[in-house]
Amino acid sequence: MLRRDFLRLTGLTASIVALPTLAKPELPLVVWFSYADEKTVGSYFHSVQKGLRERGLIDRQTIRFEAYFAQFSKERVHQLIPEIVARNPAVVVVQGAAIRPMTQATHTIPLVIASSGDLVAGKLVSSMAHPGGNVTGVQFLAIDLVGKRMELLKEINPKLKRVAVIADPGHAGETNERAKTLAVADQLGIKVDYKPVTNPAELQAALDSLPGSGVEAIVAFPDSITFGPRRRIADLAIHHKLLTVSGWDAYADAGFLLIYGPSLTASWERMAYFVDRILKGARPADLPAETPSVIEMVVNLRTAKALGITIPERVLLRANRVIE
Repeated sequence: MLRRDFLRLTGLTASIVALPTLAKPELPLVVWFSYADEKTVGSYFHSVQKGLRERGLIDRQTIRFEAYFAQFSKERVHQLIPEIVARNPAVVVVQGAAIRPMTQATHTIPLVIASSGDLVAGKLVSSMAHPGGNVTGVQFLAIDLVGKRMELLKEINPKLKRVAVIADPGHAGETNERAKTLAVADQLGIKVDYKPVTNPAELQAALDSLPGSGVEAIVAFPDSITFGPRRRIADLAIHHKLLTVSGWDAYADAGFLLIYGPSLTASWERMAYFVDRILKGARPADLPAETPSVIEMVVNLRTAKALGITIPERVLLRANRVIE
């Protein structure tokens, strides 16, 4: 019997002809959505990618990874949101001023956020332990770190008597951050000039008011208001011989004298943990939001030299990184 006759008699011919090609399962879409541009937040963007790779989440192999940058434009944020929602991503990692509009645009797409403010005070989660909605992630603000910045300034200049605090009063958690700062300053015998700023014009006015005011240092709360112009703040401070401190390493890299706060590199890598858990079926509502687990201090000796000051050896020994 010929092979084709055997196939016909056994009915296998039809099976072979009709057997469809199995469709390759579509990879889950993971979106990065930033208010900033790639140049400004590129290191954080790459930290997320690194964290994803370490968990086997590799673009075009196990996931599809797409990035959207709003270029510091609120108008662009609102233009991009419908496009992102229409893609129906499995999860969106959201950064900066894109967070609030994105959380308002969807209550179903899982959102993993990294916020400089207080997630609970900002009403982004019900509680850190039980977020309760479609949002979870990491908040960079840790109140117990805030007072340490003032203490470090006093350690560098024991005669320090007056500082300016520049902050956005609308930033979630700013009230608690300011209260802690004022309490520590009072304990150290330091007078605080509070400079509330909500836009670039107000920031410039605040900076213009400092020379000749008796202020000896600037404490810049790390948020979107001070982050963008951090180099300008540092340059003005150096010109007028003012000490500067903030909470993220990018401020020190821009010329601030020192920073004390969360490692944003570690925090952004941690975002991959939330993405991985969600892709495996966990709900954001059940994934506890976190505060930073890795804290760092960075000292800029180039700035110290420009200011004509010497950083005490005991401070340098505690620094995780020294810019020389």
